[in-house]
Amino acid sequence: MVKENYENQTGEEVTKSYVDRVLKEAGLVRSPAKKKKGQSKYMKYPEYTLTKLGKSMMSIDFIGPKYLKGSDNRINFLSCKYIRPEKLGIVKRIGGQTTEQTVKTLKEIWTSHPIPEILKIDNDSAFGANLPHEKYIGKLAFFLLNLGVYPLYIAPRSPWNNGQVEGFNSVFSKKFWNKLQFSDEQEIDVKIMDFNVAYEKYSRLISNNPELNAEDVKYMEDLKDMDLENMHVKYFKADKIYFLRIVRRKNDKGSDEEYGFIDILKHEIKLPKDLINLFVFCIIDIKLKQLKINIELDDGSLKEIKSVAFIIKNVIYN
Repeated sequence: MVKENYENQTGEEVTKSYVDRVLKEAGLVRSPAKKKKGQSKYMKYPEYTLTKLGKSMMSIDFIGPKYLKGSDNRINFLSCKYIRPEKLGIVKRIGGQTTEQTVKTLKEIWTSHPIPEILKIDNDSAFGANLPHEKYIGKLAFFLLNLGVYPLYIAPRSPWNNGQVEGFNSVFSKKFWNKLQFSDEQEIDVKIMDFNVAYEKYSRLISNNPELNAEDVKYMEDLKDMDLENMHVKYFKADKIYFLRIVRRKNDKGSDEEYGFIDILKHEIKLPKDLINLFVFCIIDIKLKQLKINIELDDGSLKEIKSVAFIIKNVIYN
């Protein structure tokens, strides 16, 4: 199947030994293991909804800080993993785990690689969702909305929700950082290019998703006239923000005061206690000033359990 995928995508014939070698170099040859049933099924993790969300999806995460031997200088990376339709992975060294470095690096990557429709991210303040003020979003969120990218924030303290990029981070550690020796940061930059090329070769082997239509592929050059710091909702190319949340318990279990709640942009929303420990899929419709909270049913459909007015305070609505 892997050999066939590669030949279909590239038009090049390859041998089985070539496929085996690329997989081995990527550290992705493993013994078959029994598939484990995780808690996600019983927690109503909205797997079907996420699978159908957007035509293209990417996830990002910080790696680091790391240190060279004998140095106190922090070395940080931004890890970027396309989830669909392609499965490309890219790591870039960055100056720090900041919004500015994230935006700068994404601009560089999206100059030559497609801008995804959905960007899956955690709740790091640099990614624009965990700010000190209630109902505020950060610069990265504005950058994405102006580009037409819908942010998807995973549940706090649940890195497995972002399993694709976490798995890629593991490959990076095993096949790059823990394996190679570096004399300085410049050597890291040179060798990381080789790592990215090798992983691209691997991703071509395993990718079996249909390619996007030409009209669905956008690069930074296509949006060069956009004001990427715009805060006026009427100019956003994407008008929704998605959140995965696990309903948590407030007050003692079994008490009259017990109820469930979630936190969206530092704002607590009360929910029925029978939802405690279950996942909900939340959508802020910025233009409609509305937050909808849904649970995925066994047939994959979404059931709305609550809808509330929700105004993001640093978005300009008029």
